[in-house]
Amino acid sequence: MKRRPDIDALIQKHRQLDKTITASRGQFLSDWNCDNPLVEHLLGPELSNLIRRSGAADSYIYFDEEGALLDAICAFHAGADGLRLSPSNIVAGPGSSSFLAAFAVWLRRSGYTDVYCLPPLYHTLYLLLESLDITVTPVSTHHAYEEQFSIKLPDRHTVLLMCDPVWYAGKCVPEETIGKIAEWQRATKSLVFVDGSFQYMKWSGEIAEHTSDLAEELTFRLVCPAKTLAVPLFRFAYLIHPTTTHDDLTFLYESMIGGSSAADLAFAHRALDVMRSDTLSRVMPQCFSGIYRALAERQLIRTRVIPECGYFIFAVPLAYPAELVMMDQSYFEVVGYPEYGRINLMAARRIYGLAQPTTLLR
Repeated sequence: MKRRPDIDALIQKHRQLDKTITASRGQFLSDWNCDNPLVEHLLGPELSNLIRRSGAADSYIYFDEEGALLDAICAFHAGADGLRLSPSNIVAGPGSSSFLAAFAVWLRRSGYTDVYCLPPLYHTLYLLLESLDITVTPVSTHHAYEEQFSIKLPDRHTVLLMCDPVWYAGKCVPEETIGKIAEWQRATKSLVFVDGSFQYMKWSGEIAEHTSDLAEELTFRLVCPAKTLAVPLFRFAYLIHPTTTHDDLTFLYESMIGGSSAADLAFAHRALDVMRSDTLSRVMPQCFSGIYRALAERQLIRTRVIPECGYFIFAVPLAYPAELVMMDQSYFEVVGYPEYGRINLMAARRIYGLAQPTTLLR
């Protein structure tokens, strides 16, 4: 008869091992890092130069060990939102999808089998929740930007999942709605998860996000600088969370996802430098809104959903190649918008031959 392992005990041993390794100051004989004398020969000059700027090539990179990066994240939110975060409020790593997966698993392990949502959610999160047998119930039949929108929140402690902005349409969740959620959250002590992967992209030039007003000790907020700067070649995101969940989330995330790459770490530092400059409040908004205006003025699109953030709009393309592929309303849990589809302004610039807006950087 096969002996069944004590899974809980095994996991706890690994959690304790992490703490012991940190205290040992490098004296870990079973190390997963490597002191490899052949590194520069194996990588060649270009990659070796990158490594010299980003860390040891023969060691795993974990963003929670990058104190300067975590400090930069805290500094950004202090300036943007007035939040007083510490590194114990942040788990950082490669890409927002990995955090959706980690949070979904954290929910299930924390005993949540049914949650609520303000639709729409990103389809990957639905897939993850369904795979974990977590039931999702919407609190509205319309999206936050629609005139018919209303919200009915449950009168009990639970979890609410939401996206802000409504990414496919370039529309922020209204401040009034965020206020109602904040009041309900504090009254019921409910958790709120905000997929804010497309936050910090307002065309008005305003930086602060209203979801930063939610109760810090009850809120999880996903931020993705790679999406904010429209540079998906690199992977960098982070999850702001209550300090009480930090150890569990960090251990779970790094167990599921592993380490990051030197290139992503280098990008992360650069992205935060850019986000703390006027590029976020001036250059990026002018770029996105300028492309939108050019499409509208040339009558290449029409829409009644006027965008205000991000680089996606929800509109009807009026002139396009016959082979054009587009995601229509059926992809986003919305009805009443025949012929509409999600349009990436950056792709539209290419497809319609609009000029490159390089003058914004002068």
